[in-house]
Amino acid sequence: MIPFFRKIRKKMADDNRPLKYARYAIGEIVLVVIGILIALQINTWNEGRKQKIQLNNIYSIVRENLMTDLLNIEKTIVYYEKRELLIEDILTKEYSSSFLDSINESNYSECEPCKGQIAMFESFDQQVNGFELLKDYNESSSLDIKRISNEIIQFYSDTGSTLSVYMDFIRSEAYSNLKFYEEFPWYIDYMNKTYNPEAVQFFTQNQTYKNKAATYKNISISNFLENLRDYKEKASDFVVLIEDHLAGKKKN
Repeated sequence: MIPFFRKIRKKMADDNRPLKYARYAIGEIVLVVIGILIALQINTWNEGRKQKIQLNNIYSIVRENLMTDLLNIEKTIVYYEKRELLIEDILTKEYSSSFLDSINESNYSECEPCKGQIAMFESFDQQVNGFELLKDYNESSSLDIKRISNEIIQFYSDTGSTLSVYMDFIRSEAYSNLKFYEEFPWYIDYMNKTYNPEAVQFFTQNQTYKNKAATYKNISISNFLENLRDYKEKASDFVVLIEDHLAGKKKN
């Protein structure tokens, strides 16, 4: 097309018709500009398409992470639900002398209250690689498709972060209680899971131990367990939301 305009321009110049030449020159410039704008639009469209594909790939990773979390969190919830019942017994039950006398080497392993339950914990480790990818994507992307992304990021930043905080508290409290046990002569037997009547007496009767159990319950049950349940519910909702989006049922 450009050689064609050049021929016209030369003819106009040869014919000494400057006005018509100027019009054709302006027309040529307009066409070039339009061509550039079309090329930019196509490039923008292609870039947007690539970013949407990238975002959907990240959503797929987030979904897989959440599915793994839901599998793992169920085991952790069951663990702390059982722990809740055991600690409630520690705080409320009064064990008779006949019960304590009935504990011996042969049945010690079956006596849950005799084992110092507050020096134990179960971790829940979130899968966050999809979350990290989504954060990086949101910071760099120019696409106006932020709703689901922001909701997911907010979920991890709030609910997920809270879980991590309480997990650190429980871990610290459990280790602290274990260090507390070191002061007693029965500690080696406790670590070796060997019957020791003094240890049984301590874990069923000692008021300091019960006070520590109350603190452990507050952290692990009243807070952490409730947050685990909240995380499970919200993670399940996000799995459905992402699946609907990937299936084209919802738009960002």
